[in-house]
Amino acid sequence: MNKEPNECMRALRKIIGQTQAEFAAMIGVSKDAVVSWETGRNQISDTYARRIALATGVDGRCLRMGVSVPISQSADAHVYTAEDFARHRASEWGRTDEEGARRWLEHCADTMELLLLAAAKPSGDKLRHQLPGLMDSFMQWCESAREDFQLGRPIDAQLETRRQRVGITQAQGVWRAMNRGNPEGLKANGYVEDPTQGDAEPVRLELEMVPEWAPGRSMKWPNPSKMKLALPA
Repeated sequence: MNKEPNECMRALRKIIGQTQAEFAAMIGVSKDAVVSWETGRNQISDTYARRIALATGVDGRCLRMGVSVPISQSADAHVYTAEDFARHRASEWGRTDEEGARRWLEHCADTMELLLLAAAKPSGDKLRHQLPGLMDSFMQWCESAREDFQLGRPIDAQLETRRQRVGITQAQGVWRAMNRGNPEGLKANGYVEDPTQGDAEPVRLELEMVPEWAPGRSMKWPNPSKMKLALPA
């Protein structure tokens, strides 16, 4: 038996003035997921109802109750409006996304400190060595967040601003192997193969490098854990 369309979900999206694709990007799901919720093909889970409530200020329960209009989560519960959305965004998440990001960066740093230190138990504690598992959980979350919210390109753009000129010495044979795999990249960074040099001869090049995405590891100079050749500016 077909389920009833989720009119509350559809009404909320229209109130805040977003297409299905825009709404999906905001909460980190596919457009098809939003379509399936609105048509009633799938029921929205508690997890995503909570995420939508955090993002919009709507009462997440109304998205799962079969009501036709969204309700504000404010003390004087009322039919949700575009003004509620604007107030919620400004008060909870900042006047701009960047302002909100700076604020939450501080909160999240404090949370990570508490988690890491809690996992660093005294040597006499029988429940030890939880740090590797905790870090793997964190790194998996980072990868999922990067994918779910389509953040690959903007993250790469931020890493690009960290480009540095780095002096690297390695055997000519290694440079030749790299040149076969990426001739344009090495050429743009000043590599010119000298056929008179043997493979074992050390060669130093000054290269433009950028850190690579490596959650849980350093992505800042002087010691990023992974680097790649920077594209020509």
